[in-house]
Amino acid sequence: MELSLQTWPKVEDYLKTKNTIIIPIGSTEQHGPTGLIGTDYITAQKIAIEVGEKTNTMVAPPLCFGMAFHHMDFPGTITLKPSTMMLVLLDMIESCYTHGFKKFMFINGHGGNINPTATAFCEWKTKDTDTTLQLENWWRLPEVQAYEKIHFGDENGFHATCGEVALTMHLEKEAFKTIPKTQFKIERPKYSMPMAPKEFRKTFFDGRMASNPGLATSEHGAKLFEIAVDTISKKVSEL
Repeated sequence: MELSLQTWPKVEDYLKTKNTIIIPIGSTEQHGPTGLIGTDYITAQKIAIEVGEKTNTMVAPPLCFGMAFHHMDFPGTITLKPSTMMLVLLDMIESCYTHGFKKFMFINGHGGNINPTATAFCEWKTKDTDTTLQLENWWRLPEVQAYEKIHFGDENGFHATCGEVALTMHLEKEAFKTIPKTQFKIERPKYSMPMAPKEFRKTFFDGRMASNPGLATSEHGAKLFEIAVDTISKKVSEL
C-alpha cells in the first residue's frame, strides 16, 4: 500500500482503522566498482513495499539521500549533512503525525543514517510521548547476518557487501547486465570512523570495505529479500 499511489480520501479512510506507516530511508552513494549508486534506497524501498503488502500497511516514498559525506570523493554520491538529515526526518515525522499516524517503522539501508535517525527520534520524543518510533537496519537483522555468514563468510565485508550487491542483483536485474562479474582481492586496512572523503578514498581506493562482491548472485539476493521481508513484517505486526 504505497502512499504515493493513494488519494487523500483513501489515506483518510486508512487512518480510521490503522495509524502505522513504514518509511524507507537510504542513500545515494558509491558502492564499489560493481555496486549500484542507489543500492541503499533501492533495497530499503523494495523491502518496505513488500512488507507493506504483507501487513496491509501504508508505505511512504523513500528518503533517497542520507548522511554519506565520507563517500564524496567518488563521483555520483549525494550527501546530506547529519544536521540536515535530522531536520528532514523530524519534518517527515511531524507531517505524518499531523495527519494521525502514531506508529512509525523506518526501514534503513545505510549505516550512515543510524546516528542522525536516532538523534531525530530523541528530539521528537522531547515533545511527544504517544508515538512509537522504530528503526530497522535490514542488513543488521540477525537472520540476514546468519545467511551471509554461511554463504559469504569473512568476504561479505562492511560496505559494497556481498549481501547488498546480491539483493540489488535480484531487485534490479537489468542494471547488472552491463556490469562485469569481477572477483576482488580483500584488503583490511586500519581505519577509524568518521573519515573525511579523501581519507576514505585513500584507505578504500575503489570504495569497497573488506568485501568481495564477486560472490554475490541474484539467487542469494532473492533469499536475503525473503528473509528481510519476513523478519521485518513480524516486527511491523507487533508495533
